[in-house]
Amino acid sequence: MKIATWNLERVDPQTPQAERQQGWIQSINADIWVFTETDQSISPGPAYRSVSSGNPERPSREGERWIQIWVRDGDISPLASADEARTACALVKTNDAQTCLIYGTVLPWLGSTWRSYSSHEAFAAALHHQQKDWRRLQEDYPNVPFILAGDFNQDLNGLPYYGTRRNKQVLRQTLTDCQLECLTCGHRDPVQRVTGWQHSNIDHICISLNRGMEFLESFAWPQDLNALRGISDHFGVGVGVEPRL
Repeated sequence: MKIATWNLERVDPQTPQAERQQGWIQSINADIWVFTETDQSISPGPAYRSVSSGNPERPSREGERWIQIWVRDGDISPLASADEARTACALVKTNDAQTCLIYGTVLPWLGSTWRSYSSHEAFAAALHHQQKDWRRLQEDYPNVPFILAGDFNQDLNGLPYYGTRRNKQVLRQTLTDCQLECLTCGHRDPVQRVTGWQHSNIDHICISLNRGMEFLESFAWPQDLNALRGISDHFGVGVGVEPRL
């Protein structure tokens, strides 16, 4: 199964930028997509079904959403999440009868606020709020793989790239506490590979430990920084996983 996430940079669906993004979306051909900073009219294709977050808590176009989750040739049922604007959650059954929970998120970036929290507090506060969701869902569906994906606005590598040291520590500890493994950082960071170690990944895909899924590969697109210009301000990232025997 191929899972991918991409920040589409609030693209207007009627622009050449959206057309270029669509070309990459078709070529990646993921089974599950988590689009961030997207529009409800942007779809991977007619074979996909979706759920999305609610209206953004900032000025936005009609149809604009922080999160939209798409699944190909399967069933997707929306589940409640604690932050209706910045997160979306779904119970998914793929066409090969695999069942999993998908949780899409956009965490606060440097300098941004969240609800009543200042820019210095926003990341940790939003993360703590979502952590309660992750634990609740894992308790409600104890044998179902949990997949967390989206724009974390924080690298998780040894050398600093984007975010803060404090937020990195908090994020690492939160993932550990929720028994989640990040598949897109460290030696698995695909953005480092395509940029020759000039950049690190801040859009991540994490899976629950010991719940039946095994990591195969990670990948990123476009192929380099020059190719990214005019498409998005984020590389897209994806992983391949398979059922653990």
